[in-house]
Amino acid sequence: MDPTLSAFLRSWDVRLDLSLLILGFGIAYTIGWLKLRRRETRLANYWRISSYYAGLIALALALFSGLDVFQTQLFFIHMLQHLFLWMIAPPLLLLANPMPFILWALPKPERQQLGRLLTQRSLFRQIFVWITSPWMVWLAYTINLVTWHDPNPYNAAIENDFLHDIEHFTFFYTGLAFWWHVIGTAPKFHKQRSIPMRMGLIVVSYFVNLFVGVSITFSPDVIYTYYEGVPRVANISVKTDQTIGGLLMWIPGGMMYLMTFLILGINLVAESERRARLGDKQRQLKYQKVAES
Repeated sequence: MDPTLSAFLRSWDVRLDLSLLILGFGIAYTIGWLKLRRRETRLANYWRISSYYAGLIALALALFSGLDVFQTQLFFIHMLQHLFLWMIAPPLLLLANPMPFILWALPKPERQQLGRLLTQRSLFRQIFVWITSPWMVWLAYTINLVTWHDPNPYNAAIENDFLHDIEHFTFFYTGLAFWWHVIGTAPKFHKQRSIPMRMGLIVVSYFVNLFVGVSITFSPDVIYTYYEGVPRVANISVKTDQTIGGLLMWIPGGMMYLMTFLILGINLVAESERRARLGDKQRQLKYQKVAES
């Protein structure tokens, strides 16, 4: 095996605080899933819990594996880490519909109290609904993406552990908020968004991602000068490293949006066909009643 690849695969830096947090959410989901499994098999199915575990594994890989260790040496590794944090882990976690399962992991009094907090009308709820509206979330998602790929914040974050933690936090949570609207999972504070609207969110986000990825890929200069001051790995030049990182944002990142757009499009067609069949059935019943009268 190539020595660099071997070092990458063997490089792990497990943080106790984050690992306990991930483990805690994994245990909570499992407890809730087992409780609901005994009550309602259709909700607590195996593909949901598999998706949740896959999301937690993706998050752990982003934060503890060679992706985190080598991101200070290679720009493209850092871009791959970002993809895990905002385009892979969040949708996998949300496809598992985690809210009801985590609620059911709580004791009954706490579950009921939290349920009331989430459903009752209050100033807190009104503010939360406003700041988490689809286009506010998209704005935060876009600002986060563009800001952290500006060379000044980027170089500052990679040299400062606290800023780096904030960067990862904002990538993950803006990713969660964005995919929450696209997938349409609980908690449902907003009215159900139509499939065309969710497709619109995907389209505008795709073009923002495209702009950032293409700008990095075709930049004639080194944008992220931090990497000029660190030893090169596997003889990859700073400029080549930057180009690969831009391509990762542009192509695999863009593919995630396109795949989601296609899935939503298929669902839109299926929904239209269901409505057409329902309309035909209602018309048949109407004609049948007229004929019998």
